[in-house]
Amino acid sequence: MIKSFTTRVLHPFLLITFFVLYCWVQTSYFFDIPKGIIAWLGGLAVAGIGYATYRLFIKHPARAGVAWTLSMLLLLFYSPVYNVIQSTFRHRHLMPVFIVLIVTIFIFFLKSKKHFATLNTYLNTLFFILIIFEIFNLSQRYRQDKNWYQSIDNQYNSSPVSHSNLIKKPLPDVYYILMDGYTSPKSLKKYWNYDSAELLNYLNEKNFYVAGDAHSNYDFTPQCMLSTFDMNYIPNYTKTTKQKLMTMAVYRKGIEHSKTVKSFTQAGYEWHNLSPFDMAEQKRSYHVFRIPDAAETWRYMAEMTLPGRVALDMTEPKSYEFNEQVINELENIIASPSEARPRFVYSHIFLPHGPYYYNEKCELNPNGNQDKPDMELYIEQLQCTESILINIIDNILINTAKPPIIIIQGDHGSRIGSLDSEEHFSILYAVYLPDEDYSNFYSDISPVNTFRILSNHYLNTQLELLEDKKNHFIKF
Repeated sequence: MIKSFTTRVLHPFLLITFFVLYCWVQTSYFFDIPKGIIAWLGGLAVAGIGYATYRLFIKHPARAGVAWTLSMLLLLFYSPVYNVIQSTFRHRHLMPVFIVLIVTIFIFFLKSKKHFATLNTYLNTLFFILIIFEIFNLSQRYRQDKNWYQSIDNQYNSSPVSHSNLIKKPLPDVYYILMDGYTSPKSLKKYWNYDSAELLNYLNEKNFYVAGDAHSNYDFTPQCMLSTFDMNYIPNYTKTTKQKLMTMAVYRKGIEHSKTVKSFTQAGYEWHNLSPFDMAEQKRSYHVFRIPDAAETWRYMAEMTLPGRVALDMTEPKSYEFNEQVINELENIIASPSEARPRFVYSHIFLPHGPYYYNEKCELNPNGNQDKPDMELYIEQLQCTESILINIIDNILINTAKPPIIIIQGDHGSRIGSLDSEEHFSILYAVYLPDEDYSNFYSDISPVNTFRILSNHYLNTQLELLEDKKNHFIKF
């Protein structure tokens, strides 16, 4: 049996098995096992067909098997390589390199006279060991992640913030306009020498309160939104799990069942979700973040491969497309007659965040602007964003029957690499209240306190304000 294992060409099929187990470990508790089995069987079929095709040209079985396995390695694990270099290179740069490597491997083994029996044995042994390792890894992680995630699920499904019966009626509509990557006017002046006077004068004219020294609590969007909507700093999960996909699942769960969602729903609000997160029993409006979901098991596995990753990136809507979708849907909501219930509209617009598709006149380049440094492109897109913001605010104020609450907020700064951490945390922060009572707002506020203040003011809660911290985690 051992001799059979070392001499037969098993590694193409062992590689497929390892690939499926690797994807399972990465998504752990969120892996759909029936879909995984179908993918495994399909992969084995592809491995067999590919090996048979190589055998038509490379007559020796071991030599053909080694050539096909090395080719499959490049095809299956394209995405991890691309993720490392995508800030500098695109598919048009990396994909030809992979294709040339695959062709080179095929030609080399086609012309070679060696049998590569030793390499065949090595690959059989290597992938068998890797499979055992992944099975062990999975047995450790699956139960731990399941228990860990369920404890988080219970935490976020706890009872909502309680209100007094003395809620102010009628409650105003809430428009929460999140502008992704919008740094503060002070930072724009300091790092770009850009004067935001036009926007600031407009906001002051409309009686907004603008917090001049506002800063975010984190510098990564899901963390920012979780702390904002849950009105608290988030637990430090890094000691519990180091898997980014798993922590993303927790951020998703926390946002979906946050205290703000529960409190405003309990107070009678109707939610309109125009964001990349599930909220208040409404699915996300568009797909941006890689969040583990059993329903997307096949997508995650396909995204690992060269053809799958390239196809998904080519067919995925670009950020300007879902920005236009969100803005259009927001305008429709604003223009629609006011409902019997007050509405909470969360509109998450990926502007002025890159990629940079707009110049200062809001002229669109669908291929993206790449002819200037990011610092210049950011300012051009931000100037367009200012025009969009002013138009949105005008539409809200003109079309709403009763004065609404309007929050205009960045989640974090531009985060352009050459800038320091102070800029990464600085944000635009402006709020409009119907009664214009801004006594509880202050210059260096952070989003963790936004809905604490609004809940106290309109829902008659008694929430204490938290210290405004940056990148702060509480113990899990």
